[in-house]
Amino acid sequence: MKKLILTTAALALTAGIATADTIRMGTEGAYAPFNYLDDNGEVAGFERDLGDELCKRAELTCEWVTNEWDSIIPNLVSGNYDTIIAGMSITDERKEKIDFTQAYTQPDP
Repeated sequence: MKKLILTTAALALTAGIATADTIRMGTEGAYAPFNYLDDNGEVAGFERDLGDELCKRAELTCEWVTNEWDSIIPNLVSGNYDTIIAGMSITDERKEKIDFTQAYTQPDP
């Protein structure tokens, strides 16, 4: 199982990166129970609940955006959303392109 991290969300929500009332959260929507698309095609799961709670506490509105896994980092870098909240391992290659927060689940043994 992948180590799960909250990619830049805490920074975007608490450090003032987002200046609008809405923050766009990027995810794949294919990693149940953490993120998946429900019967209505809406993002659901643990990460949806966590992201919505972060937005609530920051007094922001979450807008959920789904992308294929291979394009999730390029879409963040190009500004198609403000943060990623998806199951993602921290690797040196990824750290060269994006910032990571602390993990929000226990690492795999």
